[in-house]
Amino acid sequence: MRIFIVGFKTSGKTTFGRELAGKMKMDFIDLDEMIERKSGMTIPELYMRGGEDSFRREERDMLKEIIASDNIVVSTGGGAACHCDNMTLMEKYGETVYLKAADETLATRMLKVAHERPVIMGRTKEEIMDYITKLRRKCEHHYLRAKFVIEEQDRTPEKLMEKLNDQGLV
Repeated sequence: MRIFIVGFKTSGKTTFGRELAGKMKMDFIDLDEMIERKSGMTIPELYMRGGEDSFRREERDMLKEIIASDNIVVSTGGGAACHCDNMTLMEKYGETVYLKAADETLATRMLKVAHERPVIMGRTKEEIMDYITKLRRKCEHHYLRAKFVIEEQDRTPEKLMEKLNDQGLV
C-alpha cells in the first residue's frame, strides 16, 4: 500500500505522515527531503538554480522512483499535486489524502517559517492571506481529487485509519 498526503505548504503533511506511518507500521518518505538528499541542495536553492519548471521535473522523477516502493506513507511538497499531472500518478499507484487546513491556520504557520521560504519571505500576514487565496484558486481543485479529505478537526492518524478500514484498505 502507498499513501500520498497532499495539501498546502504548512498544512502539516510531514507531521501527520510520520504519525500515520508509525501507527500503520509503514515507512515514511518526505518527497522534498528526498529531493534535497539526492540533489545535495535545498528546495529554495533548486528553485534559484533552475527555476520552477526544473524543480517540478525533479519532483516528478522522484515521485516515479518512490512509486517503486511499497508499504509507504509519502508527504508531498505543497505544489506536487498541482503540477506535471502528479495527482493522476498518485491516484493510480496509491491512496491520496488531502490535509485540509483553514486559511488562518496556514497564514499563521507560514509566518513562522517565512525566513525559509523565498516565495513568502518578507510578506505581512495580510499579504500571506492574499497569497493563500490565490494559491487555493490555483491548487485546491487538485487536492480535492484526493480519495480522503481530512479536515483540521478530524486530523488524527486514527481517524484516517478508520476511513481506510471502512474502505477495506487496511
